[in-house]
Amino acid sequence: MKILQISDLAPPHIGGVEKVVWKYGKLLSEKGNKVSILTSRLQYTKDHEFIENIEYIRVPKYALAFPSLYTNDFDIIHSHSYFSFFGLGLEKKIKGSVIIKHIHSVYENELENFTGWSFSRIFSLFEKTLLKSDCTAIIVPSEFTKNKLIEYGINKKIYVVPHGVEYSNFLSKERAREILEIPKDKKVVGFVGRMSKGKGPQDIAMIWAQVMKKIKDATLVFVGPEPDIKTSGIKGNTDEVKKILKASNSIENVIFAGRVDDDKMPIYFSSFDVFVLPSINEGFGLSILNAMAAGVPVVAYNNSAISEVVNDSGILVPTHDINALRDAIISLLTDKNLYLEYSEKGKMRASKFTWEIAIKKLLNIYSNYV
Repeated sequence: MKILQISDLAPPHIGGVEKVVWKYGKLLSEKGNKVSILTSRLQYTKDHEFIENIEYIRVPKYALAFPSLYTNDFDIIHSHSYFSFFGLGLEKKIKGSVIIKHIHSVYENELENFTGWSFSRIFSLFEKTLLKSDCTAIIVPSEFTKNKLIEYGINKKIYVVPHGVEYSNFLSKERAREILEIPKDKKVVGFVGRMSKGKGPQDIAMIWAQVMKKIKDATLVFVGPEPDIKTSGIKGNTDEVKKILKASNSIENVIFAGRVDDDKMPIYFSSFDVFVLPSINEGFGLSILNAMAAGVPVVAYNNSAISEVVNDSGILVPTHDINALRDAIISLLTDKNLYLEYSEKGKMRASKFTWEIAIKKLLNIYSNYV
């Protein structure tokens, strides 16, 4: 099959959606399909190139709203980009093209809080309209997102295809700490994600001084880039997080790793004692799944698809309840039996999510329409 994936951003830009687009492209190509990715041009990228046998077509971001300029001769058009949805809906009506929309998350009125800037409320006004644009079928990563679309009155066929664990080459905690130069006797709390309001690093910062009072040898590690608002539409908040930590005199034992190359991510996950993600909205939660696969107990807010992915294999607390977040972290760092319980539960839960299962489901969906 000739398959075109459309995405607002794609590697080398790092993010959850970008990783999924790259993984689908790689696995589809390995199974003998011809895969192209239409995405937005960045300053440091080429307009046209092949990477790992996948064609990348990079255009100005506004051009994604006119996808028909690039969609000739493809059997499947699989779009992860809201910008393209209206144009693809017209293409389906006019040409009868097979259009698969991939909805990674639904934000409703939470988008402004998630992105951290007020201009996002304009997009919120159009979200439902774009979601309801015509297509052949819809793919989502979770039952949570599927149910949200049904609530919106969308009557297209909706398939749930969960993502898979990204990494398998985890290290021993001792070896990971040696590489990262983190003392082996430290209690390490890790966060992986964009440094932005919606992901919640500021909530960890607000309780960190209290955690350190109880756990004298605690170290906090933030792994993730400061997003570029021009390309991602998301406002970074690293400076705000540092300000909170400085105000509580708790920044000394905090590491800001920034953007980390993908091949080094298993090292960071392996170094953590506890993984924390106080996000207000996740269409799936890849970083949570990766932490569980590494045997790292998870603490997160009980919302969106986080509840579905974690299930009973981590500690979920009410959204924005930073006191409960603090208590869960301290409990896991001080109660060895509780730590071991959630470490094992997490690994068992994560083992159910593989990319082999995901790609098999994806190909089965495609076969229904080609």
